[in-house]
Amino acid sequence: MLSTAQKIMNRIKRKGRGWVFTPQDFVDLASRSNVDVILYRLVQDGDIRRIQRGLYDFPKIDARLGILSPDVKGIAQAVARQSGDNIAQSGAAAANLLGLSTQVPGKIVYSTTGKSKSIPMKNRSIRLVSSHIPAALHHLDDPVTLTLQALDYLGKKHVTTTMIKKCASILSDTDKNRIRHNLRYIKNAWLSDVARQLCN
Repeated sequence: MLSTAQKIMNRIKRKGRGWVFTPQDFVDLASRSNVDVILYRLVQDGDIRRIQRGLYDFPKIDARLGILSPDVKGIAQAVARQSGDNIAQSGAAAANLLGLSTQVPGKIVYSTTGKSKSIPMKNRSIRLVSSHIPAALHHLDDPVTLTLQALDYLGKKHVTTTMIKKCASILSDTDKNRIRHNLRYIKNAWLSDVARQLCN
């Protein structure tokens, strides 16, 4: 019969190198205090890396460069997952990805369905900013989320009919149906009107 430590390590290995996680990802296998002890031992044995308090990864290793830095997106996902929230690209990043803005974000920012917070790192910080987009439409790298995040970021004064049509063209019928079914949850009146136009 596998020990709890083996079960935890097996889960980590299944996720693959680069996976970032918190003790919360293993509470179905043992109590939180036991998980903490096991993760501490795995760090001591060199099997995993402690990024900061309560945050770990199974680091990627490059043949030439050695152990690589933790994955930024993975860190944001792990922190959000711990609190049961979803993250997505920030409005600025979404606007750039969709070609609606040429501005390249200088800071590492993700939107979240939870509360705004900062994740301090050694040489930088990751910012999670509370989003206006309802949780049902807020998913990482989802075209609906990218579109709504981008338009919300650009704002009422800068969003044009041409932009709305361009965004609508990248959405599938399924995407548009998802928006229709969740319009009532978009609290921002202007953004709700724009979302309705995307579905037409």
